[in-house]
Amino acid sequence: MSIYTVVSHEQLETYLSLYNVGTLQSFRGIEAGVENTNYFVTTSKGEFVLTLVESVGVEKLPFILGFVDHLASRGMECAQPVHLNTGELFGELNDRPAVLMNRLAGGPLDIPTPGQCKSIGAAQAHAHQLASELPADQYTHLHQWCTETAAPILEKLDASQKDLLQHALMDAGNIPWTNLPTGPVHADLFPDNALFDGESLSGFIDFYHACSAPYLYDLCVTLNAWCYDEEAGKYDQDKADALLAAYQATRPLNEEELQNLAAMQQVAALRFWLSRLRDKLFPKEGELITVKDPAGKQSLLETLRNA
Repeated sequence: MSIYTVVSHEQLETYLSLYNVGTLQSFRGIEAGVENTNYFVTTSKGEFVLTLVESVGVEKLPFILGFVDHLASRGMECAQPVHLNTGELFGELNDRPAVLMNRLAGGPLDIPTPGQCKSIGAAQAHAHQLASELPADQYTHLHQWCTETAAPILEKLDASQKDLLQHALMDAGNIPWTNLPTGPVHADLFPDNALFDGESLSGFIDFYHACSAPYLYDLCVTLNAWCYDEEAGKYDQDKADALLAAYQATRPLNEEELQNLAAMQQVAALRFWLSRLRDKLFPKEGELITVKDPAGKQSLLETLRNA
């Protein structure tokens, strides 16, 4: 659980007066999340999720929340931002950007079933189709990000880790990034960022890593997260086949995407290995902070490279 910014009942009550959501009844911190402060909020008009954004600058929120609002308005299953009475998509609470969203039914997954993998593949393909209607703003050059993030980390790794990281960075540089179809993507679609009610997908949540990047990268983040068991160190090819087939049934990959699928899966593993190493080696201060073990993503990267 990560609570960086504590909110009192009185503070939240005052903030909610900026919305047409009724009066505050109760709220509690959410026992999940790593980078932002999240609360479940119950009012006289319903159930909501309040996020105090810690992970991105306020200048990125119009892109992120505009993307989510677009998906929701076009029928995509996702947590839709609640507009303030002024029409804005976010406000400010305790010196942090504050976002109120409708709370979806269901809960996050621990170990997805093949059927849930199939559902997420189809839904992600639909999201990419809808994203293609928007400009590719807030583009993230992932090879550059990995290279810059790796710089202060390298000196803290052992010899085998350094070798793995350096070779992965070189391989990432060989991907034809500018040739791949690109647009706004979730970029963090792990099983805990999709809510299910049984086998039924309620929707995507937590878009705060959203950026413009190749759709193939977004797909590979999801393949890695949904089909690799970090504790067992096992990649479930049956789940991957189900997810990929469902994705392609809605949005077929082009020839260049297919040729770079395996290489992009390694980039996706590298990106999250680096972010976990950064969080472990250079932690942020907070009242309650969750830091994920980087060993699982290192093992995934090794598995993909050896495949």
